[in-house]
Amino acid sequence: MSLFTRWFKALKPAPPKVAPPRVASVFTPPYPTAGWWRDDPTEQLRNYRSWVYAAVNAIAQEAARHKPFLYLNTGQAEHEQIPLPHTHPLCRLLDRPNPWLTPWELWYLTIVYLELTGNCFWYIASQSVGTVRLGTPGEIWIIPTPWVKIIPDRTQFVKAYEVAAPGVPAETFPPDEVIHLKYPNPLDPHYGLSPLQANAISVDANTELLRSRYQTFVAGQRPGMVLYTEQTLHDTTVTRLEEKITAKFAGRDNWHRPLILEQGLKASPWTLTPAEMDYLNSSKMTRDEILAVFRVPPPITGIVENMGLGADIWFGARVMFCEGTIQPKLDLIGQTLTRDLASRYGPDVGVYFPDCSPRNLDQRRKDDELDAKLGLRTYNEIRKSRGLQPFPDPRFDQPILPKELSGEVSSP
Repeated sequence: MSLFTRWFKALKPAPPKVAPPRVASVFTPPYPTAGWWRDDPTEQLRNYRSWVYAAVNAIAQEAARHKPFLYLNTGQAEHEQIPLPHTHPLCRLLDRPNPWLTPWELWYLTIVYLELTGNCFWYIASQSVGTVRLGTPGEIWIIPTPWVKIIPDRTQFVKAYEVAAPGVPAETFPPDEVIHLKYPNPLDPHYGLSPLQANAISVDANTELLRSRYQTFVAGQRPGMVLYTEQTLHDTTVTRLEEKITAKFAGRDNWHRPLILEQGLKASPWTLTPAEMDYLNSSKMTRDEILAVFRVPPPITGIVENMGLGADIWFGARVMFCEGTIQPKLDLIGQTLTRDLASRYGPDVGVYFPDCSPRNLDQRRKDDELDAKLGLRTYNEIRKSRGLQPFPDPRFDQPILPKELSGEVSSP
């Protein structure tokens, strides 16, 4: 062995010693590691509580309010997207998904499954006449995510969907009978990734904080005041002092009465230690982490820490919430339904959700006013864009040109 080899081996750290199995088992925690349920859809749904519920419920309720716009695409411009009549089969399908599900419930549950599991599966039941099944969709049913297993295919991407409901043998459905809505997952092209999965450890931390706080209440409250003295007090004396102080200061009408002590007693309020204060701050920190990963501003969940700004806080939170959280999800759902559902009614049939931002209405009014002044749109075109009936007078179908362009002021 050369001198260099011996010198190198001397500098190399020794490998760590492996603890004997019996010793190692003593220090092994008797509970699973944080976030163990990250890849279990059933456990993901069980975490629909506390601040996760506050965030996801707010997102689902807001998304369920917005009705999709169904159109026939005849060009790139907005006015070339012709709305489908309410009698169109696609409109009727989304207005009444099935006999037991309203449209609001359909969109609400869709968002809940997406936010908690990253996936939502729609079963598209074909219309049938007697025993003959037609090719057009007749009903929409949401399949609980834990029931579904995707069977990949090398050439078709998805070969089938295996659905196993509790107590029922598994059944396989072809891809054209199931619409898979999912959030993009960089680790798996077949299954989506939810915000809940991405924040599993913070969710578990919040759950443990809530359990610990509950156990504190179960164990009993701490005293609000401490009386101490250097003298030795008998049990009868301690009991007498407790009963006397409780009788004198109990109730909201007696909190201001003066406290007179005897036998050299001194009073001191019970204060939280720095560790306990940090424990309380941890609860707020995990709450903020959960709301942040779901992109829900605190005022949307009812938390308003600066009441002085009032409406400004609410409007700003609504703008952030609708533009940064709700609209991207609606865009994703609209594009997926255009590809997998609307295309069944024709290659140019599409689905999208209009801009849901509260700033949109004010900006829309300003755009209408400017377009009318510059002659870019007629009054009837503006009325049509707002869903209003046009005026019968043909003059309202003519643009109102500015004076320098028309030579005179035109008015209806």
